[in-house]
Amino acid sequence: MYLYPQQIDYRLHQPVFFLTDFILVPLFIYGIHRYLTNYIKDKPQHYKEYFLKAWYARLAGCILTALMYDYYYNGGDTITYYHYAMGANKVLFSQPGIIPSLILDPKSFNSLRFFSDTSFFIEGGLFLKDGTTAIVIWITAFFNLIFLRSFLLTSITFTFFAFYGCWKLFSMFYDMYPHLKKQIAIACLFIPSVFFWGTGVMKEPLCIGGLGLLTYNVYGLFFKKGNKIKNLLLAFVGGFIIFKIKIYIILAFLPALAVWVFARYRYNIKSPFLKVISTPLFIFFGAAAGSFVLQSMASYAERYALEELMRTAKDTQNWLVYSTKEQGGSFYTLGDIEYSTFGLVKIFPKAINVALFRPYLWEIKKPILLAAALEGVATLYLTITLLFKAGFIRFFKLIAGNPEVQFCLVFSVIFAFAVGFTSFNFGALARYKIPFMPFYYIALFILSDAQKQDKAVIAKK
Repeated sequence: MYLYPQQIDYRLHQPVFFLTDFILVPLFIYGIHRYLTNYIKDKPQHYKEYFLKAWYARLAGCILTALMYDYYYNGGDTITYYHYAMGANKVLFSQPGIIPSLILDPKSFNSLRFFSDTSFFIEGGLFLKDGTTAIVIWITAFFNLIFLRSFLLTSITFTFFAFYGCWKLFSMFYDMYPHLKKQIAIACLFIPSVFFWGTGVMKEPLCIGGLGLLTYNVYGLFFKKGNKIKNLLLAFVGGFIIFKIKIYIILAFLPALAVWVFARYRYNIKSPFLKVISTPLFIFFGAAAGSFVLQSMASYAERYALEELMRTAKDTQNWLVYSTKEQGGSFYTLGDIEYSTFGLVKIFPKAINVALFRPYLWEIKKPILLAAALEGVATLYLTITLLFKAGFIRFFKLIAGNPEVQFCLVFSVIFAFAVGFTSFNFGALARYKIPFMPFYYIALFILSDAQKQDKAVIAKK
């Protein structure tokens, strides 16, 4: 047991739990409990029912995930982020003047000793030179300073931001569907993969928190009365966080948002003629806007051009399959893939299926994937049950009649395809897919409720 981390050799796996964790973490958790207990005293009933329960589920997931990465995986991205943050802290104390430039343009420091000396950074500072991982590292470094380099306290801070985003998502859908309070709480707060993998020093907690912040404030901006400037600023903050870390979430979110806004406003149109012509106009302008966004992204960075995305996907898949085989992991394939627009269309259903319902129980090779497989079974059961009860045609009519369902499903389908097509490893997939899971479950719960109401109306006739 170490009192405080000193010199680190990054070539070997190093401990991340120290005596300071066992002293500070219980005090920190107790302080949060006291604060949150007082915070919910004057809040509505749904806060009292779910807030603390959801937080403690998320906290348990955070601690278990931290232990798993350290003792089961003996490393991983979260440990690497932490050790990079430790190196960043050492740079701060040894030569603080270079920190601003190191943050803004790390690639310009290739020749500096900080990137060649493994007591600072491994692999020549590779993680710090990548803009998406550098954000995680610098945020971790900041909280490491505050929490005396406690890995667990920093992990809890990341986790709390993710919890905040999920709670905002719950609050938004509860505001629209208060009679589905229990179902929405399950979808937003208690899906096991979300409160387990969406924790700790990782990209996912930041993206989930940002996604909840973005969605909640977009709802306030377009559909609720209130402080629009505040909504706009907070939506921008949430969107900016996602944009800088995982831009494909934004690319999946924007068309879903367009569908949601259009469907909501179309519902309020009184003129049948305007309703009829609004749909093709929306499709036309939506396609034009989508093309403009993709072209803008491609000009912003070449890696977001369609050809580059497909080439990157192919290289990533080949590497993941190879490395997973070498390490004895659980990989999957989608068959022979033609890397073209038509090839993507052909592979679309398989990618959606793998993201939603796999791994199947007979595909798991490691005990840690059992939870993901059981969750896939539950998702498949809910989907098939709804289809069976509603009927195929009625199912799509129910979707067409609800803007929120359309929003959730468009986002879920695009996102599911993206992660199903690029992961090729069940362990990675379980983590990558968590941003869309609350939305998909919310869509199922709303549709199930609509189907029951529809059935009750028919029975009365």
